[in-house]
Amino acid sequence: MRRLLQRQEVIIRGMHNEPEDKNLDRGRLAATRWLPMSSIGAAIPFVIGVIMRLPVEQVLIAAVMTSTLVFSGLWMQSYGREKQYKSAA
Repeated sequence: MRRLLQRQEVIIRGMHNEPEDKNLDRGRLAATRWLPMSSIGAAIPFVIGVIMRLPVEQVLIAAVMTSTLVFSGLWMQSYGREKQYKSAA
């Protein structure tokens, strides 16, 4: 039972991008979490653009802006978490 609870805690931490040891490794987070989420964010304008038959230039600009927004938001959030961990310690 304890193992199951530990596993659930690890999954919940992973969902919130919180490392288990609370030492932030932004490079690892960027490669494993942020880039995939950014690419998903960039795919959304492509799907909408195809459905609505929008000009390619507008779709590309929207995809780049969405991807940049998602990545930079997660990046800034990591600095906030770092500050939170330091104040809690």
